[in-house]
Amino acid sequence: MGLFSVQLHPEHGPARAGGPVEPLPVRLRLAARAALRNTRGEIAAALREAKLAAIAATNDARIVGILLVLAALALGLEMAASFHLL
Repeated sequence: MGLFSVQLHPEHGPARAGGPVEPLPVRLRLAARAALRNTRGEIAAALREAKLAAIAATNDARIVGILLVLAALALGLEMAASFHLL
């Protein structure tokens, strides 16, 4: 026997895995469906918020990129002026 060996009871073994499933009560099925529907809605809302955050971050990155390019151009012009190239 290995370190994490487990002996299963015969009624819980792999042979019983494909056995018949007992039907669930109607109230339990309805509650499960409602819970899944609510969870699906919450996940969709979270994904919409994440999408908006990603768009905002992308827009911020574009703005920062443009500012960095403008700063590099200004620095280049300043250096050119200091070397009397302009």
